[in-house]
Amino acid sequence: MSEFEIKGENGRFTLPSAEALVSAVRSGRLGRTTPVRRAGSESWTAADQVPEVAALFSDDVWSAWESDADDTVLDAFQVPEVDRPRKPIAPAPTIPPGDEVRDLPAAAVAPVDDEPDTPRPAPSISQTPITPASTTHPPTPSAPRRPPAKVIEFPQPNELRSLGSVALKPKLYPADEARKPSVRWGRIAAIGGVCASLMMLWVWYVNMNATADFAPRAQTVGETVASIPPIDERDVPVEVSPYETLEDELRDQLMEGLLDIPGEGEFEDALLIELRRVRVDVRSVRVKILSWAGRRQDLPDQVGFNLKVVARDGELDRDLGALGLVMGKYIQHYGLQAVELNIILSSDDGLRKLVMDPEVARRYFTHRVSLERFLQSAFSGA
Repeated sequence: MSEFEIKGENGRFTLPSAEALVSAVRSGRLGRTTPVRRAGSESWTAADQVPEVAALFSDDVWSAWESDADDTVLDAFQVPEVDRPRKPIAPAPTIPPGDEVRDLPAAAVAPVDDEPDTPRPAPSISQTPITPASTTHPPTPSAPRRPPAKVIEFPQPNELRSLGSVALKPKLYPADEARKPSVRWGRIAAIGGVCASLMMLWVWYVNMNATADFAPRAQTVGETVASIPPIDERDVPVEVSPYETLEDELRDQLMEGLLDIPGEGEFEDALLIELRRVRVDVRSVRVKILSWAGRRQDLPDQVGFNLKVVARDGELDRDLGALGLVMGKYIQHYGLQAVELNIILSSDDGLRKLVMDPEVARRYFTHRVSLERFLQSAFSGA
């Protein structure tokens, strides 16, 4: 009896024998494509590739029904047909012959002589009777007429003139008599004075709050002022942290895009490829997916990471910085809830365990934490 190791959705477990594997497939706990392998074997195969399980899918489930087929089984359920007497069909009654059509006399169909509709001529004026004037204009009784109205004449100036209707005709009036708009110089002077006061106030405020170091001005004729030499920005050394340069190099080496991670094995392979791309000497990667998310439950949710890395002399900061970028990249993209991030460093001095904060790795990948700050948090948790 050989044991079988099963890689299911809830993790890995073992079955003691092939009969237990067949029973699990028959009951539906395992599918025919579930990865299984015998104890001591390194290759995984589908469950239906095991000879004992393949026998379940080789037989036809309808063969037993076809072998017992008997055409006489359903005879007991047949309803016998009863012969019913048919009534004789009576012949349809015949249609009586119609009456003979007689021809009408010619006088019945002859047209009637009607008078044609001809327009009548309009009567002439001489034939129209004349209505007397007494009928159209009857006499009215005599009445007293209204007296004429009286108009009161108001006094007006002799030289009253209006420019309303003739405002655009200057030729009608002399130039000296036309009303000219007067310029209000008082308001203009007041507004100018206010503007000048505001300008002087602004100049005073700028002079009082200026912080630039201006060159002093000579007070007397013979006094000389030493000139300030110009500062060349190229001569000023710019201090660049070595961690910033190292971080830029690591981000340039980081692979673009992400690999699909439908399962734990594919996730481990993806991390191994990414870490080898940034030249990290990683020996083993173990990913434990505790729960899945997504509409189809195909995205990892809670994940734990355990990695074993060979520490090289003088390259520890670089290896840890590259590892943090790769882990933060996948944690940020898939929105993982990383419960642990353990790193085993192997060197000549022995093994050393680092417990990193996955949230710091995510912030390091998204430029919210520098490489130096990330390394400090990594070594503080060692």
